[in-house]
Amino acid sequence: RRHADASRAALSRVVARLDRPLPADPDGESALGNLLAMALRRHAAAEIGLVNAGQLLDGLPAGPVTAERLHAICPSPVNPCVMELQGAHLRQAIEESLLAERRRFSFRGFGFRGRVLGALLLDGMTVETESDGGGNGRAVAIRVGDEPLDDSRWYRVATIDMFTFRIGYPSLAEGRGIIYLLPEFLRDLLAGTLASPILDILIAEASRPRYIRTGKSLQDRSIIE
Repeated sequence: RRHADASRAALSRVVARLDRPLPADPDGESALGNLLAMALRRHAAAEIGLVNAGQLLDGLPAGPVTAERLHAICPSPVNPCVMELQGAHLRQAIEESLLAERRRFSFRGFGFRGRVLGALLLDGMTVETESDGGGNGRAVAIRVGDEPLDDSRWYRVATIDMFTFRIGYPSLAEGRGIIYLLPEFLRDLLAGTLASPILDILIAEASRPRYIRTGKSLQDRSIIE
């Protein structure tokens, strides 16, 4: 009983309070999804943050956010990691993420408890895309920060252990110097970010799109309208 009471107390703990809802979308980027990619990048002090949108089963409503709610929407016992990846491997993963069949791929295992793989969420990168109108896209230009992606350069990338097992986006397993950042799970990183005193600034940044349709600029739209 003592352990049950302690568990209930831990799960009922309020980790953040939101002034507005943060949506999630397995088929594309979202404010909450981008916030998770940002949390990875900040945690590992990396140039780039990468995570699949399928790690989030739902968004968060406005109001108090409990540890139990975070566990419900991000249940997978998936750990962050950091590595060096060549630009060509990043390019391949991003191109695959623009294919509807890959985003909607369904599987279980390797700690993943989501429904579908989902889109590849980014922080530190932007991708200009063209669409075929049928759910598929093509990367026209990819940038890391303000510079074009260099296929031969090695980048410091914060991502998840699942990718290192060649699950989802296999090219992301081609990194070197992989360091698994234990014991944190993704939901722990998300909790820390939501509790940040600069959360409003982080949400504003997460609401800026990383994928830009051809002819659109970052100022033309926001993920949160």
